[in-house]
Amino acid sequence: MLISNTLQENFVGTYRFELIRLSTDRSTFMARPKTGDKPNDIRNATVREVAAIGSTAVSVNKIAKRAGLSVGTIYRYHKTKDDLLFWVFLQLKRDIHKTMMDAAGDLQGASLRLRAMWFALIEYGFNAPQDFLLVEMMSAETRPSFLENSELQAIQNEVLGEIQAGIDQRVLVNVPTATIETILASPAITLARRASLSGIQIEKEELDRIYNLIWRGIAQDH
Repeated sequence: MLISNTLQENFVGTYRFELIRLSTDRSTFMARPKTGDKPNDIRNATVREVAAIGSTAVSVNKIAKRAGLSVGTIYRYHKTKDDLLFWVFLQLKRDIHKTMMDAAGDLQGASLRLRAMWFALIEYGFNAPQDFLLVEMMSAETRPSFLENSELQAIQNEVLGEIQAGIDQRVLVNVPTATIETILASPAITLARRASLSGIQIEKEELDRIYNLIWRGIAQDH
């Protein structure tokens, strides 16, 4: 995914409390009714609670109350709060990554694929604002489980592989893939945050202008 831990640290620290304040003001963040699917209810409650107060202040008791479940029920699924948070975080990372890769789909050529992935990330922030806020906040935290998890590494490597393909095709400038990821991801995260917090979808013309400026900075042919 076009979100690396290093990049997230540059964004989340400054905006974290503003994200939490605004997230509690949005009517879209009202509690949802239980679905009868306990794992899904736990996931939804965790997302809403973290969006409201942050991952540090969140507790299993608060999540259980929001989910309408007993604390014991949550502990039947997750041994600790950290296990629960990481489980939700990993699910959301999968969702975002799948959204981006599905957008690339069968498109041929790095320029088309990376463009589709970039726009998909911003759209995800608009369509699932709380999910995006949780991933953004937690990605900035240094947790051993993040560094050691093979699935997260595979997600990161797949995105870097898309960028490397662009370099190999001589579409992108020949610089480290992490550098290009940062150039692509920085504005995408900012725009996705704006969409998620405001609830207003960004005009496609504006997105096109921004992306074209970014592309001129990383493409071999201007």
